[in-house]
Amino acid sequence: MLRLDLKPGESVRIGRYAVITLEDKSGKTARIAFQADRSVPITRVKDETPSEPINPIMGLGAAQVA
Repeated sequence: MLRLDLKPGESVRIGRYAVITLEDKSGKTARIAFQADRSVPITRVKDETPSEPINPIMGLGAAQVA
């Protein structure tokens, strides 16, 4: 797992798949914007660990390959 500290307005690119931008933060709340193709599933999870590990060979698009 990679953890980064971002300032509002800073972004992180995930391969060719997505750009995540920290738009605003206040206390323990952060507003995050996601830019990705509609084929990339983006879902909110309640716990800190993903329900399915990401296959490093297939990457983020692994769910689409089935």
